[in-house]
Amino acid sequence: MNKDENQKLPWEKVSLGERILAGLIDIIVAALLSLFPKIGWMFGLIYLLAKDSFSFLNGQSFGKKLFNLRTIALPHHSSLSGWPEKSIIRGLVLIIPILNLIDFYYLIIHKVRIADRWAETRVISNQDWEESGS
Repeated sequence: MNKDENQKLPWEKVSLGERILAGLIDIIVAALLSLFPKIGWMFGLIYLLAKDSFSFLNGQSFGKKLFNLRTIALPHHSSLSGWPEKSIIRGLVLIIPILNLIDFYYLIIHKVRIADRWAETRVISNQDWEESGS
């Protein structure tokens, strides 16, 4: 059993609960940003689309920072701060009705979002990323 533990990929170690809670926090942040008068909806939308690629957050969304998670670009295993288009693909899947429900179902069943497959990204523990030297 120890052998299997050591062979797990970094994204297989991330708890589904942590990912869901981090996502909920990000949705709350986007909702709060949308409360700004007149253009708040744009702030919320931009946050949802690009949340994992903001360099001032070190390539982590607020939710991922709280749970010490990070989204990485494959096959480079680099931060999405250098790959904003990948963050936008992930965000588009999140904001498109019905597709977001299918994506959530896929996450629960396969532990990887459809958006992660399409954008060629994975969510890992920030500690695993730092230890790999990326």
